[in-house]
Amino acid sequence: MREARLRSADADEGNADGFASGEYGAQSPEHYDPLLATEDRGPTLDQLPQFDTVLVLGGGAMRGMAHIGVLRALETLGLKYDAIVGTSIGSLIGAMAAGGIGTEDLEGLLAGLEKEDYFRLNTAKFLLKGIRTPSMYRGTTFRDSLARILPKKRFDELDVPFYCNAVCLESGGSVFFGARGLRDISLVDAVYASCALPAVFEPLEWKGRHLVDGGVTDAVPLRFAKLLRPKRIIAVDLTVKAPQRLPEFKDHAVGTLLRSFDIVEDVLREQMLHANLDDTIALIQPKVGHMHRFDFGRVQEVAGAGEAAALAVLTSHPVTRELVRVDLPDGSVCPVEPAEFVSLHIDPEQCIGCGLCEMTCATAGYAARGERATVEKPSNYECTRDHACARNCPTGAIRLGNL
Repeated sequence: MREARLRSADADEGNADGFASGEYGAQSPEHYDPLLATEDRGPTLDQLPQFDTVLVLGGGAMRGMAHIGVLRALETLGLKYDAIVGTSIGSLIGAMAAGGIGTEDLEGLLAGLEKEDYFRLNTAKFLLKGIRTPSMYRGTTFRDSLARILPKKRFDELDVPFYCNAVCLESGGSVFFGARGLRDISLVDAVYASCALPAVFEPLEWKGRHLVDGGVTDAVPLRFAKLLRPKRIIAVDLTVKAPQRLPEFKDHAVGTLLRSFDIVEDVLREQMLHANLDDTIALIQPKVGHMHRFDFGRVQEVAGAGEAAALAVLTSHPVTRELVRVDLPDGSVCPVEPAEFVSLHIDPEQCIGCGLCEMTCATAGYAARGERATVEKPSNYECTRDHACARNCPTGAIRLGNL
């Protein structure tokens, strides 16, 4: 088995599998080296224990420090989880938790990290290769930091089963490390692949494949969590944008590329939530959308936001509130507060009845049957808070409240 490695500065454009520039379209599936070529494939789904609770930790760069607060809330309430599924920064914190690192130690380790621990420019590669450089920053710097803080354990040695996803650039498919056939990789390499933002860090090269951040296609991997057949899922979504705030856009090539990437990420997340949310999932959405993705100086603030959101959801959601193992103040187990719903509003002077609000709202919050659309659910308790209706309204007629 070839060892996982980061692509070197003087690597050839192709590789041993023949995926050279311009040749990919000519390749057929039978030419692929299977990633599952390993003797010890691990347990099948039927051989896994019955999971009561699976914890899903989504991606979001440094906003992922909110996961620390979520873990702290779980401890406070006495709630246990049987497995962890992590994406991007969620894979880092999930791997640490699965390896037995407590929340206090976890926060201490991550609070001590500096921007330089993650980001160091690929200056030499830029000078040598220009735009052919595989990434803006040196992946080895980030990987070395991961090696210092992650548990020195294999997947089968972790305290609870752990899975993290990445995307294969050759096939376009998702890879879930820790799953059957995908366990013969170090924890450091698996987490690096899950966190390797495209063009920011070099892809991880593993078994002739190039792997990048799993959040590219699945920032909150509910589908995989459901595959484990748990009784309930606690999921943390960090991708909710700040209410009624237009993102920054810089009118140049890189700005257009990055903004397009953000839009695709938003739409994919909307569709994944709409398709997979059900009454067995307690969805936690900390209010961290206003924070910069790479703000290293606000770990405690972000963790606090995660803890507050988790306490509110876990003590009120039907699938978790009966599991709380501590005494709570009267009225806090099933609170009735404005934060439980999103209020929907349409400005009749701006609405033109195009119907896009009805198309994009997966919870039937609007109806468009005439000159103007109407709000069907002024207080929408099922809203996934993805802002899809407001973002897709061409006239800006829609306003959301209680976010």
